[in-house]
Amino acid sequence: MTDDTLPALQAEYARLATALATAPSAEQRALIKADIVALFRRAETLITELATFKESIRELVDRFKTLPGEAAVSVRHDHIGASSYIERGWSALAAADWTAAATALREAIARDATSMTARALLAWALVRTGEVDAAVALCRPILEADPANGLARVAVGVALLQRDQFDEAAVHLGHVTASASADPRAVLYAHYWLGVVALRREDFGSAVASLRRAVTLGPNLGEGWAELGIALWHAGAPADAREAWRVGAGIRHSPHQTRCLDLETVTAAGGMPPRWSPA
Repeated sequence: MTDDTLPALQAEYARLATALATAPSAEQRALIKADIVALFRRAETLITELATFKESIRELVDRFKTLPGEAAVSVRHDHIGASSYIERGWSALAAADWTAAATALREAIARDATSMTARALLAWALVRTGEVDAAVALCRPILEADPANGLARVAVGVALLQRDQFDEAAVHLGHVTASASADPRAVLYAHYWLGVVALRREDFGSAVASLRRAVTLGPNLGEGWAELGIALWHAGAPADAREAWRVGAGIRHSPHQTRCLDLETVTAAGGMPPRWSPA
C-alpha cells in the first residue's frame, strides 16, 4: 500500500511546475520528464487504492440495507476481519501468488459469507490455478444477484478464455469495459484480458488497442506491458515492442519484471516472442 497522500503529490506537482518555468537545460529536462512520469504513476497507484477503499464502503452500505429487523435472529459476520483478508487476497493476486490469494480469500469468506467481493476474487485465484469449473460455480450466484458485478464477470471471461470460447469471453469482458459503474480493478483487467483474447485470435491490432488501455489505466501492470510488447511485435512494430518490455522490466517488485526483460533480451538477440501467452 502506498504511503502517498494528495498533499504530497500536490507538493511534487508544484515543484515540477516551478522547475518547468525556469527554462531548464537539456539534462534538467530529462530529469523533470522522469519525475513527471513517476508522479503520474504515484497518482495512479493512489487512485487505484482509493477506488478499492471506496468499493469497500459501498459494501458496508449494501450490508446495512440487509440487516434483519430488531426481532429477527442476528447472524454474526466479521466484516472488518473479512476486509483485511480481502486486501491480503488482492495483494497476493497482484503478486501472481494464486495459492496465497485463494487461502486469504477463503478466510475472508469464512469470516463474512455475504461478501460478493471475496467470492469473486476467489474465482480470480481459482481460474489461474486451473480450477475453472469451481470459479464459474462461484460466480454464477453472484451474477444472478448482481448482473453488473464486474469482478465476477472478469473471472467468467478468463474461464471462458481458458476453454477457448473466445467470443463468449469477449462478451463478458466487454460488459465490464462498457460499464460506467464497474469496479476500477475489474475495468483494468477486463481491458487486459480483452487484449489477451485478441492475441489468441491473432488480431494484433485489437490486442494493441486493448492492452494500451490497460497499461494507461494501470501503468504498473507488468503483465500488460509484456503482452502489449508481444502484440506490437507481431503487429510489425518491433521498436515499440521493445520499449513496452523496457517499461515492464523497470517496474519494481513486479512478478512480470523478469519476463519483460527476457522478451527484450530474446528479441534483441534475433529471437521471436511467442504469439500469445497461456492464460
